[in-house]
Amino acid sequence: MAGIALRDLYMKSPILLQQWMTTLYGLKLWQERYGEVYERELVVLANRSNEREVIEADQLSRLNAFLQFCMDHNMYYQELFKEHDIILPFESVEDLKRIPILEKETLRKNPNIHSDIKTDILGRTGGTTGMSLEVHFTKEDYQKRMAHVDFFKAQYGFERGMKRASFTGRVICDPNQKKPIFWRYNRPLRQMLISLYHVNPLTIPHYIDALNQFKPVVLDGAPSAMIEIAKYTKENRIQLEFQLLAIFPTAETITPQGRALLEEAFHAPVYDQYASSEGAPILTECIHGNMHLHHETGVIESYGDHDEILVTSFTTHGTPLIRYRIGDRMKIGEGTCPCGQEGTFVTSIEGRESNYVMTPSGRKVYEGDLTTIVRSLPNSVIQTQYRQRDLYHIEMKYVPDLERFKPEHEDTLRHELHLLFGQDVTITLTPVQHIPRGPNGKIVVIDKTTSFRSS
Repeated sequence: MAGIALRDLYMKSPILLQQWMTTLYGLKLWQERYGEVYERELVVLANRSNEREVIEADQLSRLNAFLQFCMDHNMYYQELFKEHDIILPFESVEDLKRIPILEKETLRKNPNIHSDIKTDILGRTGGTTGMSLEVHFTKEDYQKRMAHVDFFKAQYGFERGMKRASFTGRVICDPNQKKPIFWRYNRPLRQMLISLYHVNPLTIPHYIDALNQFKPVVLDGAPSAMIEIAKYTKENRIQLEFQLLAIFPTAETITPQGRALLEEAFHAPVYDQYASSEGAPILTECIHGNMHLHHETGVIESYGDHDEILVTSFTTHGTPLIRYRIGDRMKIGEGTCPCGQEGTFVTSIEGRESNYVMTPSGRKVYEGDLTTIVRSLPNSVIQTQYRQRDLYHIEMKYVPDLERFKPEHEDTLRHELHLLFGQDVTITLTPVQHIPRGPNGKIVVIDKTTSFRSS
């Protein structure tokens, strides 16, 4: 209730006072994210080995330490390990398969899933599945995760203390605010927080002016809003007055077309990353476009027939995740990445296992399959969204690149969609200026607001 009252006070305050409150919140985040644990983890990362044998031994050691912690401090896992005769330590990471899968419903409803230790941070997430989850974090885990993210960004020139502009799904402005100041400043972190909810063709010039004045060194956060601004600057031939080192998207799947537009408009490379609100292991992108697991943060396993994954995270002592069915889908790479990094790497993130549409034959088409439809075009479609009107009717909304898109490109899209869904399915193609956002401020690839029953 205190959090709700504080949020209401924030929303009713004038913008100048909101800026001050944002700075105070930034001080709180600084204390949570940075400290001795953060600094020690950075030293570990700076001296990490790239040899597969060393990586595997270190990952196994961290896994056993985490499992032993769960045995000592978590009632849910104490009972689970006893029921399934789990004896520690494990001799191999493969021994994880002896532990039953953790489902979201268990995470949501079982109070024993939280450890009997002091935790400093409470996180809540709805996620794309719409299921409300509550997770507890220790400050130590939080600082370790922050060290991994900062270490990744430092590989591309960004250091803590440099200016960054973050496109956030947090509600930092009144949704009905008219004054064109749709950003707030987190001064301790030198961060410009940018509201996703207000980005549209009428407000984008104000965003561009603010970015030109702030002059960030990197952009991070939800890429869909960045893409809308990039599209506007390109169509109106606007020259930006700042130079970025890199763009670090989070929270949404970025398509090759979106990546190309961002790099063209902002004259900076895009490097993707993966984590989750629940605290999944961290993956970060190398110069060859593959996502590498930071083995110090956990284990990722392939599961099922649709590239679904299970995650075990070593930075979730408050609410342990062991073989957690997070719902994401990824293609795991084989061999060694061309960049030379050993260990687990991911060639593509396919989206949520729960996000799919059905074909008349009963086959599921996942959002990862849908985002590849436009690859047959010369970067002439910027964003897409799909809605299944009924089993025999798919609508595809798309944002065209006005300079590149040609009428015959619709024929190509229709052909590709018929290959995916079959000739009996009606395809409706709807060009739009921008894709509406979901309640969390993110672009929804599959719009299920008008779902139907297939049986």
